[in-house]
Amino acid sequence: MTNATPRSHEPTPYDDNDPLDFLSNLGEDVCAAQQALFSHPEMKGWLERTPGLGHEIPWTIASFTDETGRRISGLVVAGNFTNGKWDLTTEFVLFTGRARRPGTFLSVDGSVVSVRPQGSVPGVGPRRPDCMTLLKEVQAASMAWAAQPSLRARWAVFAATHGCSAVPNTFVELRFQDQCYRGLLVDGTLDSTGLWDMEQPVALLLPTGRTVELLADQADSVTFLTGGEHYDLKRFG
Repeated sequence: MTNATPRSHEPTPYDDNDPLDFLSNLGEDVCAAQQALFSHPEMKGWLERTPGLGHEIPWTIASFTDETGRRISGLVVAGNFTNGKWDLTTEFVLFTGRARRPGTFLSVDGSVVSVRPQGSVPGVGPRRPDCMTLLKEVQAASMAWAAQPSLRARWAVFAATHGCSAVPNTFVELRFQDQCYRGLLVDGTLDSTGLWDMEQPVALLLPTGRTVELLADQADSVTFLTGGEHYDLKRFG
């Protein structure tokens, strides 16, 4: 019995030597997979089959090892999505493309092979179920910042030093097991490209007006809800 069956006639459907399969930055890996998916001629049919993909349904990278010992990874584009996640122990479809490599659609039987989720990028946009709640929290945190002169003064120095906007506008969510923190980034470290470095400690201003300092690199998940180039990044493993 074949564990994975190609669903298109693309040559070289996957290659485990592709360095993009081993990107440490999940956001970049998902972006590369999306780029290939959106340019694939079969994309429309799969998005119609899974209409919530990228909205209510997260972009999920998963991998497995086939019967020849080859490691295959890609985006999950169809299958059984229940309770907020893909059931990778049943049949599902994996898209293997990355960036300019076309890739293909594989039907995978999760009951036959061992599948490992590598990470997930939750859906974005107005169809995200908690969108209105998040918008209210962003507003509350922004109002709390405006109401505290010490925070405004501290941010003015940070913004002048790093060339940031006059008002903090990056709202993030950090999860640590059963604890969740959402708030405006009001202090931390920027990388060489001017983006927040989430491998360093950060300070969040919560919607309640309380400021907390967190070790971002210890979080189980980091989600840039606004102002992030790589947003909604969830780490597994």
